[in-house]
Amino acid sequence: MKNLIVSLSAAVLLFLTGCQDSPVDPLINDVVDKSEVQKTNTNLHGVIQLQELLSDPRSAGNSFYRVSGQIKYIYRISYRDQMLPEPQKSVSIYFETDVDMQYVCTICSPSPEDELAGFISDVSEDFVALVGNSVSLLEKSYSIQGREDGMLLKVRFLVTYNRIELSAVWLALPNERTLATEINQY
Repeated sequence: MKNLIVSLSAAVLLFLTGCQDSPVDPLINDVVDKSEVQKTNTNLHGVIQLQELLSDPRSAGNSFYRVSGQIKYIYRISYRDQMLPEPQKSVSIYFETDVDMQYVCTICSPSPEDELAGFISDVSEDFVALVGNSVSLLEKSYSIQGREDGMLLKVRFLVTYNRIELSAVWLALPNERTLATEINQY
């Protein structure tokens, strides 16, 4: 009789243990993954200085624009579809851009246009998908205020999981194709 009670107790204990949630239950792991993902959200901020001499897109030679100013940014990685084994990652980048332009002609006599040829004061937010370990490109066009020809300042950024950097800067007119001035960073 004693053996029967011990056997029944062991069977009930095994049955109750088997009915409990397993520590490898996917639902429990998803909850843990969410908290881990939220801990890894990245907020970076910084300033990209612009000090460039760019070719005038209207002329064939010796006239340029000196572009000086800064682009402040706040960079945040966010995760979508957190229920997936590997959530999709994207970057939200908030930009504050303040830039002045000065006309520079190497073969012309100075003119009042040389002082201030336009400026940019812009606030924007862009979203970039991050895929694997690759580098994503973000191209932005800034409308230059104080100009009547519609000239744009175009910038190209390289975006990765842990940084954003300036890759190219150039000036362009609407409906005209111009080449980018690559930024050499050694």
